[in-house]
Amino acid sequence: MVLRAVLIALASAGAVSAVSVVELLEQGDRLTQSDEGFPDAFLRAVALYEEATALDPQNPVPHIQMARACLALGDWQGKNKRHWYERGERAAERALALKEDSADTHFFLAANRGNVVNLQPFWKVSPMIVADLEGHLRRALELEPRHARALHMMGILLDRTPGLLRLLLAGKKAQVEDYLKRAVEADADRYAYIRWSLAEFYRDAGRTDQARAQAQALLAMTHPVDRRMWTEEYRPAAEALIKNLAAP
Repeated sequence: MVLRAVLIALASAGAVSAVSVVELLEQGDRLTQSDEGFPDAFLRAVALYEEATALDPQNPVPHIQMARACLALGDWQGKNKRHWYERGERAAERALALKEDSADTHFFLAANRGNVVNLQPFWKVSPMIVADLEGHLRRALELEPRHARALHMMGILLDRTPGLLRLLLAGKKAQVEDYLKRAVEADADRYAYIRWSLAEFYRDAGRTDQARAQAQALLAMTHPVDRRMWTEEYRPAAEALIKNLAAP
């Protein structure tokens, strides 16, 4: 809804090309409402978003949606991950140059860039990248405090940043649970991976009752956006967690 409002405002001059951009975005968004048509639907959506950027180069919304689709293609495909993450990073950078005050832009830039970094050998990565990622996530949350995916990524960043690199972060590991809980609350069961991260956090902390509750809530999800991953990965993992916790 936020993206649509931005687009309508940008297209308010009534140009024919702007109307076409609206139509292209609507088609792309319909194709990517869930991962059930993956990957073909997402590939078609990327082509539509590219067409929209050609029609209206100064409109940030097609770039934002491109970054979102590329992140999904990188996350959910077994091959060419780096290609899609790098493409998503470039799209988010273009969107940021056009409109800095967009929470989605900062999140998709951090998410795609973080995944690019994770695929590189550690000696090729600047230590300052963790501060860069945290900065974009903080800005996203300044703009939209209940941005579920940014809250989740912040929790994961604070939890998994290793060793001395933690000194470069403003946030603390003691904040991980708060970020993950807020992400689950804000998400309203749209993404299975967000709830699964909280279940894993409680499991690893030895808080079995809370881990079980999160796993049960994950199993009860009815329409997750990442339904294919819920079916293939997160639901079996939640079932295994509950079974293991019940074992004597």
